[in-house]
Amino acid sequence: MCVSGGADSVALLRVLTGLGYACRAVHCNFHLRSEESQRDEAFVRQLCQGLNVELDVVDFDTQAYASERKISIEMAAREQRYEAFEHLRKQHGLDAIAVGHHAEDSAETILLNLLRGTGIDGLTGIKPHNGFVVRPLLEVTRSDILSYLSALGQTWVDDSTNDTDDYARNRIRHRLLPLMEELNPAALQSILTTARNLRGTANLLDEQATDEAAATLLYRYLAPHGYNSTQSQNLLEALCNHRSTLIPRSVSALQAAIPSLRFSIEKVEQGNLRHSNDVLYLDVHSLTASLTLRRWREGDRFCPFGMGGRKKLVSDLLTDAHLSRAERESQMVLCVGDEIAWVVGVRSDERFRISPTVTEVLMVEKTEIPNQQE
Repeated sequence: MCVSGGADSVALLRVLTGLGYACRAVHCNFHLRSEESQRDEAFVRQLCQGLNVELDVVDFDTQAYASERKISIEMAAREQRYEAFEHLRKQHGLDAIAVGHHAEDSAETILLNLLRGTGIDGLTGIKPHNGFVVRPLLEVTRSDILSYLSALGQTWVDDSTNDTDDYARNRIRHRLLPLMEELNPAALQSILTTARNLRGTANLLDEQATDEAAATLLYRYLAPHGYNSTQSQNLLEALCNHRSTLIPRSVSALQAAIPSLRFSIEKVEQGNLRHSNDVLYLDVHSLTASLTLRRWREGDRFCPFGMGGRKKLVSDLLTDAHLSRAERESQMVLCVGDEIAWVVGVRSDERFRISPTVTEVLMVEKTEIPNQQE
């Protein structure tokens, strides 16, 4: 289990050991708070020694990790933390990874997702279990945790960054939730009750999402855009087999299947290509992998044109482009093989930059008004 030294993880360790579970602790030192990080590690070492719990300490250079991947410190720490958990779980043959998220953590996640824009799943809060990760304290409030530790006479350490409003989650914790509780003292429980209800709705929808229902709904949606039932079924089969939607090989078939894009093969002279976010140029003669078009996914990365090959999350690119929530949700990416070549209409990928020696290109243009099939 993860033990940061904070009240939540210390309480979880005391609960699990008190119930007789065989625990192995892991402490992640991200080296972000200088002396405070070292204090936390020393506290956890002493705590685990007193409870006779085996401890793994993992050190990270989180600043460098975040800078290399062009992600936030929060995201970098999260990725490093869970990668370490999974590595240690496999190494020691452990049954589960226990983390100390509590009721307020789940409510904060719901409100954060709501402010950013989300679907039903985003409003169901933190999952009690996700793969090997379990969260035994998810129904327990912060005040209950502190009361429990006080009754045991158990100390803990506080992370000073939790007292600042530098992060959106902290502002929700310090400002939004207290304001909501002024309006309704039971606001926390109301949020969690709503989340449980939505979780039930999500489960019901999952049960009803049969292949037959999916095929019918997909065809009803695509038919006005010129797709027939066979094309819709092919698309559904591709999705079920975890494949992207294959774009047909011929230019005419490409044009028919994706009316919002225009494909053409053009002869070019050296240096006469003008870069535009609305046009993608691909070297015809080096294009060996299939083209695929799909919606972007969380975690998608590519190398934006003009950034020297450095990778960036597509989600961050869309945020930087100031797209609306609806535009972000519908954003498409064009891939060559498994690599994103173009965030359509936003930015192409540096790795597919046309060299001066190329004489023939496949030109893909984003059109403002979709062409209709005849």
